[in-house]
Amino acid sequence: MLKEKASQEDIYREMRREIEVGSYKASERLPSVRTLARKYQASPNTISKVVSRLMESGLCTAKRGVGLFVRSLPNRRLTLLIGGSNAQPGDDAFGMIERAIGDRCASEGLEIERLHVQTGDPAYGPDADRIRKPGRVILCLGLGHEPHLKQIADLRRPMLCVGTSPSRSSASAVVPNSFRHGYLAARHLIRRGCRRIAFVGRVRAVRGVALPESESLKELAGVQCAFMEDSLPLHPELVFNDIAQVAARAASLKDPADGVIMPDIEGVEAVQALKALGAKVERVVIGDDRILERSRRPAAVVVRREDVTELVLLELHRLLDESSRGLRTYLVDGEIHDAVG
Repeated sequence: MLKEKASQEDIYREMRREIEVGSYKASERLPSVRTLARKYQASPNTISKVVSRLMESGLCTAKRGVGLFVRSLPNRRLTLLIGGSNAQPGDDAFGMIERAIGDRCASEGLEIERLHVQTGDPAYGPDADRIRKPGRVILCLGLGHEPHLKQIADLRRPMLCVGTSPSRSSASAVVPNSFRHGYLAARHLIRRGCRRIAFVGRVRAVRGVALPESESLKELAGVQCAFMEDSLPLHPELVFNDIAQVAARAASLKDPADGVIMPDIEGVEAVQALKALGAKVERVVIGDDRILERSRRPAAVVVRREDVTELVLLELHRLLDESSRGLRTYLVDGEIHDAVG
């Protein structure tokens, strides 16, 4: 029961709850605005605004000259698209986000239709034709191919992208503040006395063609901004689009690098790249807070997975609650952490 002189928000939530629990059946005519105003002890103007919000949320529809009617409830499914081939959530940041979303959906009675890359799908994500009946919201984790995202946006559902901010399709986004990450990494190395700083970006393969990731380009822009503050040049020969280029090109450098900014990559390629750049090179890696769990690690600019998850859940809640197409982009800042070990 609502308190006296309930606010517009209170009335909206109460009427929405009554529709969702079945107090008002699908296709049933709602009471008139004046009747609702008396029920909730509110002005007709307030009730009219509430009714408009219910219509925007897809819960009601108006028939001219007849009245307002309850619509069939929107489906209670979320379509989750994964930009990898893992059938289950992994241990990375995307896996943590997926598990948190799963817990939320389970608590609210929302089903999840999960699609990951399978045989026959393009390398950059699940084929859009596999989405037969899109859910109430489409959530994309680790998808970055613009034409693919445009296909998904054409399904006409509110869409949320995590890890990339599409420019050619309508979607909300939660993305790292890559410009700031590059800036922080470069300022750290400059303060350590480095003047020839190498930058290693990331590439993604699309139909056999290697393309630089947009977030790497933003990181590089942040590096350049940090250099300009000290009137330092950014040396083109020290910019590598991919870690695989480093070992081959570094051997031909006349003057070696004294610092390097690179993604959080481990393995043979990373070892070979660092050897090629020089054993004494100062290093800053960019990644999430898994780096901080290592006993020995270089200096790092990290994004906390919990911060990303909270923003994803915040925006997902808004899209699910309102069925809204209003777009919002959330930038997640990183922090610099000095080397350990």
